[in-house]
Amino acid sequence: MRQTNLSKNERGMALILSLLALLLISAVGLGLVYMSNTETSINANYKDTQAAFFAMRAGLEEGRDRLRSNSLPLPTIPLPILAPPAAGSVVYILNSAGGGDVVAPTTAGNPYIDDEFCHESFGALPYVAPGTGSCPAADVPPVGSFTTMLSASPNTGTAAALKYKWVRITIKTNGTFPSALVDPSQNTVPGLASPVCWDGTLLKERVALAMGYATCQLAKNVGGLNVMPVYLITSLAVTPSGSRRVGQYEAGAFMITPPAAGLDFAGPNAQFNSAPNSNNFGISGCNSTDPANGPLAPAPCTNAYVPWDGPGSQNACTNPIPAVLPAIGVGDATGASNMTSQIPSNRTGNYTGSTPLPGTPPAPSTPSVQNEGVGSAQYPSNNVLGPGSNWSTPAQLNGLAQAMANAANLTCPGNAACSGTTFGSDAAPQITYINGDATVGGGAGVLVVTGTLTFNGNTNFDGIIMVIGQGIMNVHGGGGGQVNGEVLIANTNSHSSPYPQLAALGSPTLNWTGGGSNFIQYNSCWADFGSFVQYAVVASREEMY
Repeated sequence: MRQTNLSKNERGMALILSLLALLLISAVGLGLVYMSNTETSINANYKDTQAAFFAMRAGLEEGRDRLRSNSLPLPTIPLPILAPPAAGSVVYILNSAGGGDVVAPTTAGNPYIDDEFCHESFGALPYVAPGTGSCPAADVPPVGSFTTMLSASPNTGTAAALKYKWVRITIKTNGTFPSALVDPSQNTVPGLASPVCWDGTLLKERVALAMGYATCQLAKNVGGLNVMPVYLITSLAVTPSGSRRVGQYEAGAFMITPPAAGLDFAGPNAQFNSAPNSNNFGISGCNSTDPANGPLAPAPCTNAYVPWDGPGSQNACTNPIPAVLPAIGVGDATGASNMTSQIPSNRTGNYTGSTPLPGTPPAPSTPSVQNEGVGSAQYPSNNVLGPGSNWSTPAQLNGLAQAMANAANLTCPGNAACSGTTFGSDAAPQITYINGDATVGGGAGVLVVTGTLTFNGNTNFDGIIMVIGQGIMNVHGGGGGQVNGEVLIANTNSHSSPYPQLAALGSPTLNWTGGGSNFIQYNSCWADFGSFVQYAVVASREEMY
């Protein structure tokens, strides 16, 4: 009887234990589901913020790309020259997703208002120190100071548009970031408002006023310094889920120091074989005005420089420096002696220009030939010749050629691959990089050839020609072809396969058979076309608030 009572007391325990186990398992399962949902949400949020980050970077890259002088077919940006609130001092690139998505960075109440602008100090405009949150709605670029243009992104205006909403471009001034002055010695009001320039030779930021000029353009055009403004590029990205990222680039133009002569032989023992004996042939270092007007008469330089305002990217050319160069530049005394013996004695007057660079006789001579250094070519670095120049070794010149290759509109490995191609026109100049031998019938822009370059007598080219590598250029037959700009020939690599880089510059060679009315005419606008074809990121940051 007692046993029976004990059995009855234990009835239902299995059910209770099962229910408890089921409850425990259910709690664990619900916890796992909750954790999974949380992880999914975290991953989704992280993915969304990363999408916003890389969209912001895409905006910065579009802004940097649109700065380039050869950014065609993209619409040209009216680059700011002065700091806000001057007219045209702020440029916005807008990237709407369409379907009622209105991007208005200067309009109060717009979801994409520029609430970063007040964290940059521009004179009398409101300034709020970074780290204190978004700017007030009123602290945006004032009316009249900004221009807007549409993004060139393929899907802009559609639902597939990248998620950056706008890109803002301004110049940087010494006081744009008060806690990090570029030049602390320029801490008065004029110095704080002075534009910051990128020195393409010294590779650093410099304040225009510290160099003695009001703007970077004046420092370049009047002072001959290898500088241009540092542009501040700001990008805002916002995803449909609300993730928001703001970032900035400081961008400085990659600038070349144009060669120091109309025809420049970089290196020792330069050779000008079969220099033409034609009365109409010539090389002029006198800065021309408009290439359409043809060559200047082979006479001492008396013309006043007038910038060419022709088609394409040359519209913006305002650089008159230098007004005159030697007709021919060589790398050593042997090269100068070679020119004297190889140029026909009755045609020395066809090689005009002067020798105004420091360290050389100031008086013009005929033929106008300048020895630019001893053993290797020396190029002007901020109007100073010497070891500090940036085009005096094979490594530097090959680096220049590679920079042009990185920005090239057309790259091909030599004659076969380049057959039938166009090498640019005055209306659409381009950068062409040919890694090998090339026969070119004309073009415009920048032409870089690492092998032997061959022209016929009627080849016309407007721009800068750089034969860097084998350092050999051949011109066959008489004709009326003309180069407007400059020609550089540099032997930086061995002539034997696999063509290793030389330890020092070799002998550059120009072989010219024929003459006719061919001409090499120095033109500062076309010689400078290789600059501003790419902008380097000097500094980058993400704004966190």
